Amino acid sequence: MEKIFIDPWGHILKKGKKQTGPVLKLLGKPIELDKEFTLKSFFLMLNHYPELKQISEILDSLLTIISGKGGIEGKTSEIETLVFYKTIEIHGFPGKPKLTVYNSLKGVVNKKAEDLKFFHPETLMDHTLTLGKLNHIVFGDKEDIFRYETFYTLFELVEGIAWELSFNFNPLQCSIRR
Repeated sequence: MEKIFIDPWGHILKKGKKQTGPVLKLLGKPIELDKEFTLKSFFLMLNHYPELKQISEILDSLLTIISGKGGIEGKTSEIETLVFYKTIEIHGFPGKPKLTVYNSLKGVVNKKAEDLKFFHPETLMDHTLTLGKLNHIVFGDKEDIFRYETFYTLFELVEGIAWELSFNFNPLQCSIRR
């Protein structure tokens, strides 16, 4: 399957050509991120391709919050990088068997994924963002997690990051921390 590439400036490239028109037809395509891709790159992509903001109602609000801070730059020393990854959980006993699939955005500290709920998006903009492996959790056993290579689509990236940011962040002015 043909991959699309997203550069550090938020441009989407298909077969090496920067896309200048609507990109909704690319939502189901697998993606590859540049090694220098950051959370700022993600928001630049939303500015270049405004139709992507229609995927989630929160994206316009997040862009307003971030751009209202004098730009989209910032980096905290409390985390090293950001990772976006997919998890599949199989639940069986007790109760009704079910399968849950979800995406997560986490900070990485000493090779360990950490929640971002105490960080503001303004402080994460310049951290590199990578695509992680798929985590497979069987019957709730979070000690023995299997990790597999996988792919991510443009839709999964946009919707997944919007979902994560909608729960984890408040503007700095709402912070009672420090």
